[in-house]
Amino acid sequence: MLSLLVKYLIGFLGIGVVVVIHELGHLAVAHICGITVEVFSFGMGPKLWGWQHGRTEIRLSLLPFGGYCRMKGSDDLNRALETKSKTFKQAEAGSLFAVHPVKRLLTYLAGPLSNMLFAALIYAIIQSAPTTVISTKATISTVNNHPAIFGQSSSNADTYGLREGDLILAFDDIPIEDYQSLEKMLAQAAEGFHQFLIQRDGQRLTIEAQANNEGRWGIANSIEPIIGQVRTSSPEEKAGLREGDRILSCNGNPIGNNYDLLDSLLHTKEATMTILRNGKTLEISFIAKSKEDGTGSWLFSLKTNHKVQKGTPFSLIKGMATAWDMFQKTMSSLIALLTGKTTDVRQEFTGTGRAALMIGDITSLGFENHFLSGLRALVYLMGIVSVSLAVGNLLPLPAFDGGQILIALAEIIIHRTISPKSYWILQLAGMCSVIVIFMLMSYVDLRHLYLVKRP
Repeated sequence: MLSLLVKYLIGFLGIGVVVVIHELGHLAVAHICGITVEVFSFGMGPKLWGWQHGRTEIRLSLLPFGGYCRMKGSDDLNRALETKSKTFKQAEAGSLFAVHPVKRLLTYLAGPLSNMLFAALIYAIIQSAPTTVISTKATISTVNNHPAIFGQSSSNADTYGLREGDLILAFDDIPIEDYQSLEKMLAQAAEGFHQFLIQRDGQRLTIEAQANNEGRWGIANSIEPIIGQVRTSSPEEKAGLREGDRILSCNGNPIGNNYDLLDSLLHTKEATMTILRNGKTLEISFIAKSKEDGTGSWLFSLKTNHKVQKGTPFSLIKGMATAWDMFQKTMSSLIALLTGKTTDVRQEFTGTGRAALMIGDITSLGFENHFLSGLRALVYLMGIVSVSLAVGNLLPLPAFDGGQILIALAEIIIHRTISPKSYWILQLAGMCSVIVIFMLMSYVDLRHLYLVKRP
């Protein structure tokens, strides 16, 4: 339970920082445009402490998740509704309704833009920082050997004589450092024949194989079935699985590499393993946690080596390109859902609770490996959340920034302000939409929880 609470806390704090960045964008541009921000709160819920800074009360609230920015204008709206006024002509100085629509548009647009800039900065920093990456031996398996995983794919490499278990030493006379470098070279290889220097059963052989258009040539990385990490408090750890154990068989099948193991664990969440530990064989059985489809969510990994990879020179432009690419993909997913091209809401979107748990879980897993790995994972996920928040707030609903931007655009086009009554009706409709969306996302979260907890 403590572990779960820590994961939620990490996730909600990460999301909270992103929300505060969003609200700071509104605050800064509102100040520039002459709009008074009455309250800027760090956190949500009841006020704990606050101080006045100019015309703005800076507030710390009880729940340390997110924040909000309350702009001046509610009194003007209430007064206009009470007097049945058709305009906001009597709006007070500093009110939303006392400034030109262009200034309101810029103020509401500032939140999503702040999120995009924050994400761009995150990705620029991540890309420029050195990172620890997986580096495994260039031992191969071919897709022909594992049809349950790769389907009926055919391996060009297998056709020309490469076999499962071959260690690739060189490609076109270029020495191979690890499988990851081999994978890049194969993806960039021109059409035609290429030469592999391999080691098989202690002998060196040269094999020529013709490139195809499949990128990986039907080759996959074969990894020894030695346990590298077992998640704390997982069914695997409780059953006795330990780092360094070599898996000899699983569910009655001999295990020679990672794909043999994956074959044995497909479509099930029960595992009976024979392992080798300190020269002795042991049998371990356990039932894994469930994924949404009822199959196992395996909380262990196989042993891999790592190397430090240098980052690229810091470039905010590249960071912005990455953020923009993610923005487009998120928009495409949203459009596909709204147009009925995809109906799997759980796959495309998630509520705040599940998002926080996912962030906390992935970050905790990173911390188990190394502090910097966990920090990198957290920051990267905050970038994803920041882009998602930008997209979500641009929805054309009055309660969101996108709806307010549309109202301001309409006023610019028709050269007059919207009536107070129309504005109130739109806001009411917007709040109803927010409630529906919140209920939908809550259902998605609860549905996910039910599916992963069912026996």
